[in-house]
Amino acid sequence: MWQRQKRHITGGTLFEIEPAESYTSDDLNYSDPDSRVSKEHDDESLRDVKLKTTDVSDWSSYTTVYIGYPIWWGEAAWPVNAFVRANDFSGKTVIPFCTSASSPLGSSASNLAKLATTGDWKEGQRFRSSANTQTVEDWVKQQA
Repeated sequence: MWQRQKRHITGGTLFEIEPAESYTSDDLNYSDPDSRVSKEHDDESLRDVKLKTTDVSDWSSYTTVYIGYPIWWGEAAWPVNAFVRANDFSGKTVIPFCTSASSPLGSSASNLAKLATTGDWKEGQRFRSSANTQTVEDWVKQQA
């Protein structure tokens, strides 16, 4: 299991959602119809991305969970779906956020909440890919 044990402005521990088969830069070439993400986009059956792990150490002790992800065609990146489906968010406040150069948050956060079926999911926040650390830190402080 690979998990970073680094503290952040939230005071929490960072857990990285990692696909069992990593995405290469070629896989993430959205303008290539033969790239992995393009094929997954066109065929929803390919979007069930296996993860290295979905187990978060001491998951039951967390009351607030931030879930960050990039936007892929107006949705959360497919690997995030596998993480959300695999975990019980009962009794947790879930604060989704995403990054995107041009796409809005759209229904990505509410779609993740539907997948989870449990937890108190907040509206979510989209950050431009050019957002600086201070912008993100200010937003996190507003969530407390």
